[in-house]
Amino acid sequence: MPTAILHIQPSAQTESPRFDIEKLNQYTLSCEISESSFSCKIIEPLDSEVVVTEKYEFPTQKETVIITDYLSSIYETHDFLKSLKWKSVEIIIDNQSFTLIPTDLFKKEYTNRYLQLVKGQQLTDSEEVHIYTHEDLGIVNVYSSDRALYNWLSDNYPLVDMFFKHKTSQLIEFGLYTSKAQTAFLHFGNQHFTIVITTNKMLKFCNRFAYKTPQDLVYYVLFTMNELEIEPDEIILRVNGNIIEQSEDFELLSQYLPNVKISL
Repeated sequence: MPTAILHIQPSAQTESPRFDIEKLNQYTLSCEISESSFSCKIIEPLDSEVVVTEKYEFPTQKETVIITDYLSSIYETHDFLKSLKWKSVEIIIDNQSFTLIPTDLFKKEYTNRYLQLVKGQQLTDSEEVHIYTHEDLGIVNVYSSDRALYNWLSDNYPLVDMFFKHKTSQLIEFGLYTSKAQTAFLHFGNQHFTIVITTNKMLKFCNRFAYKTPQDLVYYVLFTMNELEIEPDEIILRVNGNIIEQSEDFELLSQYLPNVKISL
């Protein structure tokens, strides 16, 4: 499908006065890709300040349109995404296809089998399998992305230091290094959320749930708390992504959990 007819515009964007398009070689470009959206941010590595953010929502997918068609439409006329001058490019994959394996049990030759077991089916030729190691935690995140997407990104950044990471790994690292107290970090996508629970810089729980109603959401959160023997008033909840304080999701969560706040 010709990309020009897709006309995808950003649904949200910010830009700091500090951003200088002439200094892309000093910045890290971080791109997050899910089944329904694309977002990017430019990070100043010296102090980790985010100087630009943009988010795009994909239209309801049609059978003849794939994610790379949407990305091509976004990239086609963009001011800086296509640049090869970046200091580095980080790609965050947000999907359901992942599993965490203890490092002591991980065997590289079984990488595909780990995903097959958690998915309950054979991997397809369209999947590219990745691993990301959390050295401090002693776990390996095994996940897959769409192979066409992986190839498209590799073609667009052939001479750039590019690395991949699953959304769960990003949330785990964020949780470990931003909170010592027992905290649940919930990231909301389109009818799904990822939950990571940390305490004293240790990972207690990580999973991703699909849901359709606020009641489903609260059920999964409270069920998780119950399984971990955590009382609602014993944990801090930090939520971000596709959620606002005025939403039914946030309001119902707040009724059952007293320490819920929006987190950037």
